[in-house]
Amino acid sequence: CDNCEEDEEGLEGLGVPLDSVVKVWCVHSTPNFSLPWQRRRQYRSSGSGFVIDAKRRVILTNAHCIEWHTQVKVQRRGCDTKHLAKVVSVGWEADCAVLTVENDEFWQDIKVVQLSKKVPHLEEHVLCVGFPVGGDTISVTSGVVSRVEVMTYAAACSELLGIQIDAAINSGNSGGPAFNANGECLGMAFQSLSSDSAENIGYVIPTVVIMHFLNDLLKHGSYTGFPTIGVETQTMENPHLREAFGMSPKQKGLLVNRIAPTCAVAKLLEVGD
Repeated sequence: CDNCEEDEEGLEGLGVPLDSVVKVWCVHSTPNFSLPWQRRRQYRSSGSGFVIDAKRRVILTNAHCIEWHTQVKVQRRGCDTKHLAKVVSVGWEADCAVLTVENDEFWQDIKVVQLSKKVPHLEEHVLCVGFPVGGDTISVTSGVVSRVEVMTYAAACSELLGIQIDAAINSGNSGGPAFNANGECLGMAFQSLSSDSAENIGYVIPTVVIMHFLNDLLKHGSYTGFPTIGVETQTMENPHLREAFGMSPKQKGLLVNRIAPTCAVAKLLEVGD
């Protein structure tokens, strides 16, 4: 593709590998659970993705971008050709998916994204790149890291580490990389909070979660998931609850409410510990 080498937007000075970011086109066919022998009407959506390994031909995107997919295509920046992609693996807990393209033309002179191995600090600079709604060309939004904490991933309601940023994340940004000041990827954009009482709240999957998904894929050949302790707990914030269990005012802890009978700690913990 001759147009791939051109920089019509003048974005090369940003110091990030923009050519590694691709647009993901997907045709979805949701099953009809009321009538299992039928499927609902197909619909189309678009998202973002980025190349992390050219030798293994690995493209990373969000799992919800290719949910109930029947056809997935990827398109490089500045190119008109949409290449047919194959879904290699999906990790719903981490909202990550790995795609690959068999066409050799797609991988010619393509750049890759380097994943940062560190969790970013607060107020660290963030540059979100993707193909959101509002236009056809690549979009770049900037902001800072606002919060780093365990949060709920909307795709599977799982509790994992997440990064909150104030850069704009809109529909279509999902699966796009978020770069730090050094041009390294510190995470992947995947959801935002849209309400009347909140503004500029976007969320990024940190690279430590992405690396766990990728290492799991390399080690086992398929995604096996994130380990859980198998215990439901309750915070001991109530002073009367702490008093009932004989805790001093300065002591902190968790109360075990339920234990899965097949978990590893079933022989060590009891309800009420």
